[in-house]
Amino acid sequence: MITLDPTRMLLNLSTCLDFTRRGMGRHHRRVALTALRLGRAAGMGGRELNELYAAAIIHDAGAVTWPEKAALEEFEVADPWTHCRRGYEFASGVEALGAVAEIILCHHDRWADPNPSGRCREGIPLAARIIHLADRVNVLVNDDQFILDQREGILARIKENAGRVFDPDLVAVFMDVARPESFWLDLVTACLDDELLAQAGGGKTAVDESGLLPLARLFSRVVDAKSPFTCRHSAGVAAVAVFLAGRLGFDARERLLVETAGLLHDLGKLSVPEQILEKPGPLTNEEFNVIKQHTYYTYRLLAPGFPGLPVAEWAAYHHEKLNGRGYPFHLNAEMLCRGARLMAVADIFTALKEDRPYRPGLSWPEIERIIFNQVVTGGLDREAAEALSGGRRELTEIWAELACRLDGTPHAGRQV
Repeated sequence: MITLDPTRMLLNLSTCLDFTRRGMGRHHRRVALTALRLGRAAGMGGRELNELYAAAIIHDAGAVTWPEKAALEEFEVADPWTHCRRGYEFASGVEALGAVAEIILCHHDRWADPNPSGRCREGIPLAARIIHLADRVNVLVNDDQFILDQREGILARIKENAGRVFDPDLVAVFMDVARPESFWLDLVTACLDDELLAQAGGGKTAVDESGLLPLARLFSRVVDAKSPFTCRHSAGVAAVAVFLAGRLGFDARERLLVETAGLLHDLGKLSVPEQILEKPGPLTNEEFNVIKQHTYYTYRLLAPGFPGLPVAEWAAYHHEKLNGRGYPFHLNAEMLCRGARLMAVADIFTALKEDRPYRPGLSWPEIERIIFNQVVTGGLDREAAEALSGGRRELTEIWAELACRLDGTPHAGRQV
């Protein structure tokens, strides 16, 4: 058993959803805070508020590419439902998020207009109606203008859509909740996380290590959906890493943490534009510099959510080299534990095995040649590489099973 704060962990993981061409935003945090305040004022409590928070903090998980995210920044969205359906597919794969998945599916349903879900008015889940309103309020916020100068314009825009786009009763609640200046100032304060966590409640609780996997799988699906070339990459790295950990003597608890780290190792990849990930030719120095930030963000997003556990290190150090020539931290052999070393081998094996825009997947002899060349030059760990080579038959079976299981995984469209 381990002790974690699930509310904070979900908040930290959700940060990856707010990478845009302008850098890291705070849209999901703002929507969650607004939604929680509306929910409380509308009479929600207990489990309803927990589900509202979970849905709000990941409501746009289905918008995985930067163009999709940019389209949602407009108040009137031509097709808001594609990302709702994809987000529903991601969340419905997590048993504990069953109700949350339904909320995500409906969070752009308009009050009185026809919706693809077939729902309208009170048939739309209350939490989805709340998130829709909170989402559109925050889309109207312009970070280049002082927030209190925008208040009246935003209130007027919301009010004119009451009864058609938004639940009119919720709009009335919102008008009351949004009356204090503090409501608006909280949206732009540096203390936003503190206020959000205070509203969300939560706290530390004991969970079994296996309880980490469903949430890790959810976010791995979001990451892998960014490109058709990486549609099973995170699951592949996790499966290979767990196999290597078993051969290297890791116990059952450690293997669960290895699997969690493998699923989340590319969380920071959402900071990289698709045109770089899917470039069919060599990267420029400038493009490779952008790539180098992804493992940095993986570490920064995971470390606060898994205190006292090696998940962040095992996940984020997969591009470090034993000779100190990796990135982004330039760690060396003395600083890289066995978990990080085997993750590096699992990542490069999976990347070489997969088809990429610039080449088809490589054969076993080609992969072994590349990996052992990096062992000889001081980049990769020999023990982990030999565990990989010695498990060729088992890994071939694992890879075939993975391909069958994940065919049809939803994605929006170069793993490095």
